[in-house]
Amino acid sequence: MKKVVKIEGIPLTEGHSGLFLKVEEGVIEEGLYYALVPVRGFETLLIGKDAKSAPIITSRICGLCQITHSIASSRAIEEACGIEVPPEAEELREVLGLAVRVYNNLLHQIIISEDLFPEKILQLDFIRKVQRVRRFIGEVLESIGGEIIHSPNVVVGGISEPLEEIVRERILSQIDEVFKELQSLYREFEEAINQMWKREGLPEDLGKHDLDFLATDKFYSGKIEIDDFSFLTPQEILPEELKTRASNLFPLYKGKPVETGPRARKVLFDGYKPKGGVKELHILRAKENLEALKRIKEILEEKRFNGELWNRESPTGDGETLGIGVHEAPRGTNVHAVKIDKRGRILYYKIVVPTEINLFAVSRALKGERASWAEFIVRAYDPCIVCASH
Repeated sequence: MKKVVKIEGIPLTEGHSGLFLKVEEGVIEEGLYYALVPVRGFETLLIGKDAKSAPIITSRICGLCQITHSIASSRAIEEACGIEVPPEAEELREVLGLAVRVYNNLLHQIIISEDLFPEKILQLDFIRKVQRVRRFIGEVLESIGGEIIHSPNVVVGGISEPLEEIVRERILSQIDEVFKELQSLYREFEEAINQMWKREGLPEDLGKHDLDFLATDKFYSGKIEIDDFSFLTPQEILPEELKTRASNLFPLYKGKPVETGPRARKVLFDGYKPKGGVKELHILRAKENLEALKRIKEILEEKRFNGELWNRESPTGDGETLGIGVHEAPRGTNVHAVKIDKRGRILYYKIVVPTEINLFAVSRALKGERASWAEFIVRAYDPCIVCASH
């Protein structure tokens, strides 16, 4: 017997989303995942604005992925205007991006902790330990970025404030102890995932798909062409009753749906051979926390950052050159593209975010699985729906 299931408001994810399933005998024949958050229209409201304002404005797309938008926006404008950024500023941007990665990944662990720990006392104990690490990461974000949430120090041309030596030393004096706590959390999280899989009777390869992967760098930023993306509208792929409700586009990369994020980075830059399925995705995301904190320590140990970190050259373009800024965000490859005129005003702006890219991956992962397992698959991608409907 065939039936259609519509779920709107997926619990334990960031933002309001919907799920459309065609189910036969309890098995998903087709799954479509989509955003329901109202479009704010950032790409349009940026037109005509001073280029220097873009990193500030785009950071307001989301309260979770804020710094990744500031970094990608700054890098796009710098490329469009030929602005050279001090190398030390790029390294501090990398630190900020990695700190946000850890901060977000640990928040995801808190969000799904109710699934992981049926006993409330164990859940709360786990959350307290996670929050201790997040408190330290918050201090890193505030010390370098100026604020924990929307960093005012990420600007076109670099970083507006140097990192005082005493602050750098304070971070480094604590980082080894925090790393040990993070290692312990990783082991506890991995065991909790294994126990949940066993408790729920989930197959090891739940949500396996055959899609290619997209990532530009393991830690920070690489190159990509905006023309490699094409977009399908909700009207092209969703059933009639959802065509006017969904608020996102569905990106294709080189004409195909792809997965981006922790597994993509591991496959493309560490030679990892994926086993497939969403259980693996949870574990690789948690493992990225350890790699990110280790990389933060390496950067802060290598150099001092108490000199001038900001090229204050005014951003002006020729109106034709397309600047593309990329940042490997917690959820995957985040892309901003911009054109700037001779007055330093924005003529064109385009944003492609990781959750938007992963919507097809979620849909593909749902196919062939039991309908009762659908939300486990969706949650494993840690979707940031407010970014997807920017």
